[in-house]
Amino acid sequence: MQSFLYHFDFHRLRIVCGALALVASFPLQAQIGAEKAVPYHLQDGQEYQVSLTSLLEHGRKLFVANWTKPDGGGRPLTKGTGSPVADPSSPLVFPRNFNRISGPDANSCAGCHNSPVAGGNGDIVANVFVLGQRFDFATFDAGESIVTKGGVDESGKHANLQQIAN
Repeated sequence: MQSFLYHFDFHRLRIVCGALALVASFPLQAQIGAEKAVPYHLQDGQEYQVSLTSLLEHGRKLFVANWTKPDGGGRPLTKGTGSPVADPSSPLVFPRNFNRISGPDANSCAGCHNSPVAGGNGDIVANVFVLGQRFDFATFDAGESIVTKGGVDESGKHANLQQIAN
């Protein structure tokens, strides 16, 4: 009986070692810190060459992808409107890269558009402050002098939440 148990444990050990060796031989999908949400993008015109099912699946992947820095996520030198930031010497990088009022405030389209399924509407908490996106990073700092950098609106007045987000 003891010989059987020894053989059984040795056999199990060989299987585990073989499985570990197999897993270790797989190439890494991405280096830590360099992960990409979508590793493959269609080239111009390629949408006409793939099946409709493949095209819709690729679109779904883009919609639910959590965009990372290697994907181009973030907008360090532009406002949510696409205009350049008011103060290029102060790019929107951590910790100023996310802001609930002046955006961006999600890494994914599906981060907001998720009810009842991805692509749907968003919860009331996910309402967008469209006009807030004209600010670099809304801070409500009355001491700032650069228009739309954070606390001063286009008329040069100190901006409050009502003026920024409505």
